[in-house]
Amino acid sequence: MKPIKSLPHLVLGSYLGVDLGAVSRYLSELELARESLIKVSRDVTLLSKRLISYSIRGLRGEAYGVRDRLAATYRELLAVVSRYPELYYSNLFYSVASEYAEAMQLLSVVFEGRLLTAEELAVHPVPYVLSLADLVGELKRASLEALRRGAYDESLRYLDLAEGIYEALESLGVSDAVVPGLRRRLDIYRKVIDDWRELLLDLRSRAELGRLYGELARRLGDISRGT
Repeated sequence: MKPIKSLPHLVLGSYLGVDLGAVSRYLSELELARESLIKVSRDVTLLSKRLISYSIRGLRGEAYGVRDRLAATYRELLAVVSRYPELYYSNLFYSVASEYAEAMQLLSVVFEGRLLTAEELAVHPVPYVLSLADLVGELKRASLEALRRGAYDESLRYLDLAEGIYEALESLGVSDAVVPGLRRRLDIYRKVIDDWRELLLDLRSRAELGRLYGELARRLGDISRGT
């Protein structure tokens, strides 16, 4: 029996010597950064939901307090992931950044009357666009809360803003390959906006009808009294 010859690549490796030191260090750091992203993302999600709740309920002081904590947490996370393109451009970080941006946008709309730019939020354009799409749903919640308080004009302003956001995003004409999930969101929120507008118009019609009935009753009462 002939002796088994060494495989060429093993012989080559023994001559060259494979040094994975730098690679190993980078991958270890990347793994630690990923674990940090997962951990801190839970804090961002929790604070974002709390900020949305306070904003919708009109609790200005509480909302701004949470906003400051959320902004600091997001900046901390951004400082970590920005060093690793694998994380910065990952769906995981896009999701976190989108939640953060959505909550910050709602506060700005409710208490300051304006939308923030991607630059102001330090958010990549992809999660920024997704946050605007999801903002439509939160604007509807804010609109219904305004209705509960009897603030019909405020409720209608939120609807008008939601329609403006929808039309702006629709005009982008980007594919799901560029902004994953945008098309599905737009399909959903078109129906949301249509139902929302129908509700507000119906409520306004009922209010107007009630006002007319009240006016008619008052006039009939005046006639019956001979005044």
